[in-house]
Amino acid sequence: MINFADKDTMTPKERLMGLISNKPIDRVPFNPFSLGFSARCYGIDRGEFYRSPEKAFAAGLHLMETYPWMATRPAYGWADRGAWEFGGNVIWPDGNRFAAPQSAAPLISGPAEVDSLPDPNPETAGMNPLVARFNTLSRQKGFPASLPGGTPTTLSAAIVGTTDFLKWFIRYPEAAHKLQRKVTDFLLRSADVTLGRYGGENCSVQFSVPVESNQLISAQAFERFAKPYIAEILAYYLAAGVRSMVVHLCGDHTANLPHFATMGFPPRTVFSVGHEMDLEETGKGLGKEYILAGNIDTGVLQAGSTDQVFEEVRECLRVGMNHPGGFMLMPACELPPDTPIENVETVARALYTHGYY
Repeated sequence: MINFADKDTMTPKERLMGLISNKPIDRVPFNPFSLGFSARCYGIDRGEFYRSPEKAFAAGLHLMETYPWMATRPAYGWADRGAWEFGGNVIWPDGNRFAAPQSAAPLISGPAEVDSLPDPNPETAGMNPLVARFNTLSRQKGFPASLPGGTPTTLSAAIVGTTDFLKWFIRYPEAAHKLQRKVTDFLLRSADVTLGRYGGENCSVQFSVPVESNQLISAQAFERFAKPYIAEILAYYLAAGVRSMVVHLCGDHTANLPHFATMGFPPRTVFSVGHEMDLEETGKGLGKEYILAGNIDTGVLQAGSTDQVFEEVRECLRVGMNHPGGFMLMPACELPPDTPIENVETVARALYTHGYY
């Protein structure tokens, strides 16, 4: 790895804290949004990584040591959840056959079955015990504990199946709300456990919103079926003293931006942007109170040449560094686990060439 560190005048922690505090920093931080890539660098299978929070945490520490120029910390979790928590099964990515765990199958096939779903125990349901073990290690090392960030719409889609659940918005709107009410209550009970152990000031949350993208639903459907539940969970976290928040806009949320901008996220919340969204327009839509992050095309990272990666990063920096709320360089979604090492090193080369203020 090329050593550019002598150009830095701040440590990764100082740089990140400066960005969050809206103070001048030497260069743009890079958050790799790394999970499966961390497993690969650590030399373990992705199935092993996700089954063992302890190994996942060790892999995250190893990534920090391997790439000290990154603004990273150990991370754990996956997006396709909900079915396991409510009594279904999960498929692990053994043999690195896919990027992350997946719900095995939908749990229910129609609105009449919503009432038959259990009210899961937040101490024992699905991913929760694994996250609790990871949080123990995080707090021991001075990192925040993670709160449930999956949205009720996304978890509900896993319980019903995404295509069928989105049809409920039109055919069975009352059932769609009833299921999301049940899921929201579970997420809040889960949050209570973590907040009770560590306190809101020692917790962070990432709201990932893949099913709510405008590629799947309209802004009107977002306002009616998704926004009320996200806003409720957000208000609950704010009342508990949580201030460290990331919103990952997975997919195209351009038409949803007015809702996110007025939902009540605290100043300095990080909004991570998918490659489908224009960085400049997203920054304008959100406003200068928020940190913009993104949005290196993950397809380019995984399959592009080093020249293509360099140009992609350069363009992200050119646009993002002009956002008055501050900018963090990130992949558009999780860093692809099979990203060539030379492409990761090219991100550093482009960052150290074009990322200084």
